[in-house]
Amino acid sequence: MDESTKKTETIKAWQAVGFVWEVLVFVAVPTTLFALAGRWADRHWHLSPWMTVLGLILALGVTAILMKRKVKDYKQLL
Repeated sequence: MDESTKKTETIKAWQAVGFVWEVLVFVAVPTTLFALAGRWADRHWHLSPWMTVLGLILALGVTAILMKRKVKDYKQLL
């Protein structure tokens, strides 16, 4: 294997790692933030567990939108 092929494969591997990290962030950050906000609202307004559930549903929606945009960007690269 020549040097340029090794470089190309290394770059592709790092791009794949970057993509996986972005997906993890897209899932973890909204879920954590909306769940914590829902938990705070539950404690504040004594509505347990409804606001936490609502926060998780909102996080799912935000994650879906972010992933849809990311997949669209990824398809353009191919």
